Amino acid sequence: MNIYHKILELIDQHDSFAISAHVNPDGDSIGAQLALYSFLADLNKYVRIFNTDPIPPNYHFLPFSEKIEQPCDLDGYSPEVLIVLDASTLVRIGNHLSKNLVPQQLTINIDHHASADRFGDYNLVESGASSTCEIVYKLIQLSGTKIGYKQAMALYTGIMFDTGCFRYSNSTSQVHHIAANLIDQGIEVDKIYRAVYETNPVRRLRLLTKALETVEISPDGKIAWLIISKKMFDHTGTTLEDADGIINQIRSIDTIEVAIMAVSNAQEQSKISMRSKDYVDVGKICAEFGGGGHARAAGCLIDKSCETALEMVIEITEKYIDI
Repeated sequence: MNIYHKILELIDQHDSFAISAHVNPDGDSIGAQLALYSFLADLNKYVRIFNTDPIPPNYHFLPFSEKIEQPCDLDGYSPEVLIVLDASTLVRIGNHLSKNLVPQQLTINIDHHASADRFGDYNLVESGASSTCEIVYKLIQLSGTKIGYKQAMALYTGIMFDTGCFRYSNSTSQVHHIAANLIDQGIEVDKIYRAVYETNPVRRLRLLTKALETVEISPDGKIAWLIISKKMFDHTGTTLEDADGIINQIRSIDTIEVAIMAVSNAQEQSKISMRSKDYVDVGKICAEFGGGGHARAAGCLIDKSCETALEMVIEITEKYIDI
């Protein structure tokens, strides 16, 4: 019995579930959670979703997004089964949830990160998948249950997000076949794209302007980086979620292989995001700082100022550039 069928068997054998995903939720984690929630609810399972951080407003259009609860709503809830999505380690769901959302029987981990440490009692990890939504799609398909309109919206949103709107190298032929299948359920892809990417408040553009003023490029033109400081957030009235996607502005520079963004968070840490184009494995670089991710997109937290953290990351990155 392969792991897909085993997880479907476990779902059939249990009645109460909790779903969680990584902090600072993105399109893939949100889409996977909502699609899986809908699938379990259709099977008459009792299911709740808990996230450490609220979902960004541009995902509120998704069906069942209002079902996502915060850690303060736990109130001692202990499901039979905890399903953790799109998180390479349990602590990625947040300290409070990782310690207090304790299942009675087992934990299932569904993920597509190469750095996944397989912390679950059962682990469905496919590092070759474009997204966690792709894996959830396959799981629902194997169950024999027809994927409906609401699930299709969530799954398409997640796949669109993690493939960079089907621009990244993880946009395989299988991914396009899956996307076509989801579109056949009647979803309106233009409206999904606009909801996710074209509903930016003015404050976010002001943050982008401030961030681009800090851009620096290495002498060889292969590494670009920028800083988003607490002062910038305060000045523009923005938050960490407003920084999402800004790194792609410098990744798009013609000579750049690696883009790095350092953001000050509320815990006075530097949140490092990295993107690469062709050959540098940024997942390995971030792993050296306790983080991880994928070969072309990864991140980590460093307990240093943004300036110091960038120096550390750039020094390692230069070694990978020269390989």
